[in-house]
Amino acid sequence: MHQKEINTDMPFLSIKDLKVEYKSDGQIVHAVNDVSLQLERGKTLGLVGETGAGKTTIAKSILRILPDVGSHIANGEIYLEGENLLKLSETDMRKIRGNKVSMIFQDPMTALNPVLRVGDQIAEVVSLHSDSNNRAEHEKRAKEMLEIVGIPAERYYSYPHQFSGGMKQRVVIAIALACNPDLLLADEPTTALDVTIQAQVLDLIAELRNKYNTAMLLITHDMGVVAQVCDTVAVIYAGSIIEYGTKQQIFKHPSHPYTIGLFGAIPDMNEDEEWLHPIDGLPPDPTNLPQGCSFAPRCKFATDACRKEPISMNKTQDGHDCRCCRIEAVMKGED
Repeated sequence: MHQKEINTDMPFLSIKDLKVEYKSDGQIVHAVNDVSLQLERGKTLGLVGETGAGKTTIAKSILRILPDVGSHIANGEIYLEGENLLKLSETDMRKIRGNKVSMIFQDPMTALNPVLRVGDQIAEVVSLHSDSNNRAEHEKRAKEMLEIVGIPAERYYSYPHQFSGGMKQRVVIAIALACNPDLLLADEPTTALDVTIQAQVLDLIAELRNKYNTAMLLITHDMGVVAQVCDTVAVIYAGSIIEYGTKQQIFKHPSHPYTIGLFGAIPDMNEDEEWLHPIDGLPPDPTNLPQGCSFAPRCKFATDACRKEPISMNKTQDGHDCRCCRIEAVMKGED
C-alpha cells in the first residue's frame, strides 16, 4: 500500500481549465470545455447532468484512461495533492490507478471479467500495488474486502454470473476500495440497480468513505442521489459547468434555468400531477456548439446578448457560481 503524503498548499484535487476533444467522422467533438473544480479530502462532489454532458470524460481524464485513438486533452491541468497528473509518465500513472485513485464504472455487468473468479479479480488489484509477492496475503485481503462490502468470504471462488446485479456492484466497489484509495471516482454507481439495492449501495459507499476519509467524485443524473451523498455539486451542460456550489446552495437556490429545469422535472410526491415537466428542446450538437450560451436555444430567458458571447461565471446572492447573465430575471421568473 502507498504512503499518503499530503500537500496542504492546494486543494486535494484541483482541475483547472480542462478541455477535452474527440475526433469522430472527421469532426471535432467538444466534450469538455474549460472545466474547473476543486475537491477536499473526505468530501464528495457530485457531477450532475444529462447523458453526454461530459461527466464521465472528466473522470476518465483524471485517471488518464481516455481512448488512445480519437481523444485529446487540449488544455488544462489536473492536480492531485499538488502533483499535475497530466505531466506524469504512464509508468507513474499505473502506480496511481487503483491505488491512490480508483473508479467504480457505470455497469457492473461489464466491469467484471466473466471468466475469472471474483476473488481473483480483487486480489489482482492488491498484488499490483503491493510490495509483497505473497499470494496468500493478497487472497486474504480480497476476502476481507468481500466481507467489508457484505459478501461472505467463501464467495471468493464464485464467478460473476453467479451474482445478482447488486452483488456484482458490491464486488466492483470492493475492487475499487481494495487499496484504500484517496480518491474514488463513482460513475453512475446505482444506475443499473433497482431502488432497494440502490439505497444499500449508496449507504455502503458513504460508510466506506467515512471509514477511510476518501474523497469522492460522484457522477449522476439523479438529484435524489446527490441529496443523499454529496457535499458540493457541479451541474454540467454541454461540457461546461453551468452552476457550482454547496449542496445546500444548489438545492435551496438553484439559479441557472437548466438547474431549475432539472428540479422541475422531478415528480413531487405531495402533488397530484398528470404530466411531468421536461425541459423543452435537446442538448446542442457537441461538434457545433452555439457561439454564446450553450443553453440559450432551450432557455425562455435568453436574450440576444446570451446568444452572441460565451457567458462567464457570476455570483448568486448566496455566493455560489452560476454561468448566467440574467440571474436576477431568472430568480424573479421574468422572461
